[in-house]
Formats: sequence, structure tokens, C-alpha cells
Amino acid sequence: MRPARRCGTRRGSTNDRESPAAEPARCAGERGGRTQADRIFLRGYTREIEIGAYTEEVGVTQRVRFDVVLEVTRNTAHIDDRVGRVINYDDLIEAIDNLISGPRINLLETFAERLAQLCLIDPRARRVHIRIEKLDRLPGGATLGCEISRHRTPESNEKVWSLAVELK
Repeated sequence: MRPARRCGTRRGSTNDRESPAAEPARCAGERGGRTQADRIFLRGYTREIEIGAYTEEVGVTQRVRFDVVLEVTRNTAHIDDRVGRVINYDDLIEAIDNLISGPRINLLETFAERLAQLCLIDPRARRVHIRIEKLDRLPGGATLGCEISRHRTPESNEKVWSLAVELK
């Protein structure tokens, strides 16, 4: 049995598919008495999109995979089993698809930031972890991409809301 990693340490592998969900899930229990958050996730959502800053990426599509883990306040769905008590998984897909169908984005990092802003619009959302990978850019099955984590704070709450209004 392997020893547990400390919160915030990284695994050595760059192909760690567990990373987006594992870090928030593992670290939530280490937050010194705070109530643990629930999580919803979208893993392996793949779309053909036009994205990229290089000349050879303009006017062509490439496969991009999205992994999103959203920490939310403890849900109350168990009370009456109503979908309105939880953030709908379809909202994650809709946010990605709206960004894809909007103005062209050059950088995965820009896409990830805008997606994080959209995910944090709902006041029940507390933290989001996003991984975006270009699947066909490198030879031999290697991928490249970016990973970000953003969280809601009292200071950032109004900023997130004002940026989100601009994106709609």
C-alpha cells in the first residue's frame, strides 16, 4: 500500500488522468474541520473545435478533451430527490459548448479561465478544477494542455459575477 500524498503535492506522471478529481477530493478532508464539499464532475468530454494561436491551427479543428470537477455546497437532493436541488451536469456541458460556439479563442488557458468563471456563477459552486487537453497536437499519443483551479472567495465573488455577465 502506497503512503498517502500530502495535500498540494504532485504525482510524477504527466498522464495522471486521476488528477482533476483526486486533488480536490483528497484535500477536502484535510481542511481542518470545515464541512466537506460535494463534487460533480464531467470527465473525458471530447469535442472537435477550432482553437490555437499558431497559423497551422487557424481554420482547422482538433480534438480537445475537457475534465471539470466542481465543488459545491452540500446538496440537499436527498430530502426529496429533486434535480433543482443540485447543479445540473448538463450546465457544465452547456458552458463548454457556449464557449466553443462563441468568438474564437486562441489559448487553452483563456478557455479554461472563461469556463471557470461560468462554472462559478452559481452561488452553490465553491471551487472548480479544469483540465483541457489537445489530443492530436503531438505525435505518439502524447497530449498537451492546461489545468487550473479557481475558488470563490468573498473578495472574488462580485468580480466573478461581473465577468460572467460579460460572457453571456
